[in-house]
Amino acid sequence: MRTALLWFRRDLRLVDNPALCAALAVGAVTPVYILDEGPDVRPQGAASLWWLNRSLSALAADLQSRGSQLILRRGDPLRLIPELAAETGATSVHWNDLFDPGLKERDDRLEARLAATGLSVGRW
Repeated sequence: MRTALLWFRRDLRLVDNPALCAALAVGAVTPVYILDEGPDVRPQGAASLWWLNRSLSALAADLQSRGSQLILRRGDPLRLIPELAAETGATSVHWNDLFDPGLKERDDRLEARLAATGLSVGRW
């Protein structure tokens, strides 16, 4: 069975999530959230981290009720996403785009890196 890595970002929901729908069409889905500490992002404040903790807990519970487990990491997605794809045996990686300054270019670099290793990428 083929596996898709689904990179949750700000869209911490299972309903109306285009990246999730595309990943499910591939086969098994491995969901991941990375607390982005790459050079292209601004660190989050206390209120944002409080909200994120609650939202990730709810998402993890939703996934667990469906027989899945959310993988949590922190660091630079340019390094972590390829590592996670290799660890999980994923054949594709999916995510919903963000439009913050610098992130489109970073995501373009990530997509090129993944494609160079033979992985397909789905971005919405």
